[in-house]
Amino acid sequence: MNWDDEIIDEAASDTGMRRSNNQDSYTIVRAPNAEAWRQRGHVFLVADGMGAHAVGELASKMACDLIPHNYMKTRVGTPAEAAVKTFRSVSALIHSKATANSDFKGMGTTASALLLLPDGALIAHVGDSRVYRIRRGRIDQLSFDHSLVWELVRRNHLTPDQARLSVPKNVITRSLGPEAEIEVDIEGPLPVEVGDVYLLCSDGLSGPVDDPELGVFAENFHPRDACRYLVSLANLRGGLDNITLIVVRIGGWVDRDSTEIVQVPDEKPESDGTAKPGWSQRLAGLFKGRRKGADAEPVEEHLYRSADCPISEDLIVRLDDLTRASQEQAIEQAWPIDWTLLASLRRQQAEARAARNDWVALRKIGEVIHMLGTGARFHRKAVGSADRR
Repeated sequence: MNWDDEIIDEAASDTGMRRSNNQDSYTIVRAPNAEAWRQRGHVFLVADGMGAHAVGELASKMACDLIPHNYMKTRVGTPAEAAVKTFRSVSALIHSKATANSDFKGMGTTASALLLLPDGALIAHVGDSRVYRIRRGRIDQLSFDHSLVWELVRRNHLTPDQARLSVPKNVITRSLGPEAEIEVDIEGPLPVEVGDVYLLCSDGLSGPVDDPELGVFAENFHPRDACRYLVSLANLRGGLDNITLIVVRIGGWVDRDSTEIVQVPDEKPESDGTAKPGWSQRLAGLFKGRRKGADAEPVEEHLYRSADCPISEDLIVRLDDLTRASQEQAIEQAWPIDWTLLASLRRQQAEARAARNDWVALRKIGEVIHMLGTGARFHRKAVGSADRR
């Protein structure tokens, strides 16, 4: 990667529908100058805290405050060595705090970091928060879940289907804090291409939303919209846990609804009366001559799970069924919804499907999901306030 490469990022964190407080944290730390970039790159980090009361919240906040700060200050060693050293030192601090005060017993946190460096993408990881990469219609999980389910499958004690049916999903085998010493997984550096999208998230998102759904929203929409749609989708499916995600897009964004002309390097505006390019041509222009990693030395990639993530009719039907069931619940429970706007979105969605414009149809469904998810959250909050009175 280059210092001046365009990177678009967005993050969101939500308490969810069932929890009273948010024990997730995230941070985004961009290198302040070219020299800092060459040394340590950009840092994106998601942490999911564990422990009773507010101790999980404190643990995840410590991870997000201290890991980037200490990592950037570490001048000795490679980025991978600095990341491992930092993860271990912060884990020791959390462990020390937990053992010094009985109120902090059980304090811990996951920590999953994406480091964007001149050599590519480096992942440092402890726990079951995840790092994904979406590239050309395919989503790859780049981090291994440190959970009982995944460990049993890795050691061939159970098949994935057996583990899914018989083993609790929330048993974590590795996290920062519970133990004085911690092993840190490092993946990469992996080659980066313009158009790659990275998604970091807590299990409050990856639990209720499957990988193809994560990939299709992250790849096909601006990170800001992808965050809105995915948080609301998780909430419509129960929102049983805190929901946190960071979406990082390598390269510029061209909205398919936009009429704005995006100039690519060395491209001259049309002056001969020819038609201006459509969104797909403009997007292709952004990619021309900009593929990263094509000439880099091959790096072994550990793709722990992969799936295609196209915009398909099956996906649109499935999400449409979910929103219609949620709409019935919204009417029954009087969620605060702008029904006129919702009806307009439904009409535009139907028109897009009739015209076989799947991207527009999915976008309209995404807006419906966001409206209903937001309404559900407001309703839940209102009910909770009434119950406390």
